[in-house]
Amino acid sequence: MFTAHAAIELYAEAFEAAGRLDRLEPFASHFGADFYGLPRTKTPSLLIKESWVPPQVYDFGDGALVPYRGGEPVAWRLAGAGQA
Repeated sequence: MFTAHAAIELYAEAFEAAGRLDRLEPFASHFGADFYGLPRTKTPSLLIKESWVPPQVYDFGDGALVPYRGGEPVAWRLAGAGQA
């Protein structure tokens, strides 16, 4: 299942549905870096509650890649990310 096209946006939906949007930043930005002894990112990312629709298919070599939720609305988007 291909989710890289909207991973953080899909996580935001899941955390919001669980009523724990406040835990998204530590999950996405701190826990992995801390576990692996890596520095935390110093460049913040901004998520905006704004619906967008990822493409149904991405070209991939001689074939196609069908993304999870392609062609369906995603409630959050990463600020500065191009609209699909």
